[in-house]
Amino acid sequence: MTDQLRLAGRVGLITGVASGIGRAGLELFAAQGAALVAMDADEADGQKAVDAVTSSGGRAVFHHGDVSKPADVGAAVALATRTFDRLDLVWANAGIGVFRGVVETTEEEWDRLIDVNLKGCFLTAKYSIPELVKAGGGTIVFTGSINSFIGDPGAPAYTASKGGILMLGKAIALEYADRGIRVNTLCPGATDTPLQEASLRAVAEQGSYESLVAREESAVPMGRYATPAEVAKVALFLSCDDSGFVTGSAQMVDGGYTAK
Repeated sequence: MTDQLRLAGRVGLITGVASGIGRAGLELFAAQGAALVAMDADEADGQKAVDAVTSSGGRAVFHHGDVSKPADVGAAVALATRTFDRLDLVWANAGIGVFRGVVETTEEEWDRLIDVNLKGCFLTAKYSIPELVKAGGGTIVFTGSINSFIGDPGAPAYTASKGGILMLGKAIALEYADRGIRVNTLCPGATDTPLQEASLRAVAEQGSYESLVAREESAVPMGRYATPAEVAKVALFLSCDDSGFVTGSAQMVDGGYTAK
């Protein structure tokens, strides 16, 4: 930690905070001085995440909502400005997974995944940008994936959503570069989260869960999964002044996986 808090005086919105990367980000951003609105569709675990932050002296309020619903996203942005008077940074992190082949994936699964992962990023940007403009600029981080760049034959819907997120971020970055809004896409590889575990357990009939984890870790040049905290630290970099000339980029956090 630096001597000066990197997000002191800033107000942020983070989605998908109930567990994993989002929860680690909520804790880190609050510890670095941000006042936060934390949004999640999981009311119980989302509130627990916020309670843990406030009990440690951080400033955060919980908003129960679905990022695929415009009214819920708009209400989260309004809560930030009503509670903390402004909005400076946004991390659109909420996401779900469908880990089946193209034939096995149902239309309902496809629609829901695209709505949460891709439309959720679109709506979060759409409703946040007017407030970022009012604040004189700000930052948006989208959570993409290594699947923003490489295909996964077992997850075509998920891969499509993450590829779309990357291009959405690039387009918005270009559109708002001259208004002081920086937009970047965070691209984690395999990370030790509940979503990662669920994706492996869904195919565990092809082998034990432990052997699947070992196989995935062995495919990473650094030989292990990322931790949620390691990914959150890169999101912090993209959300603070240290990355002041970084926009439209994809920041890989994959232990060298896509360098192969």
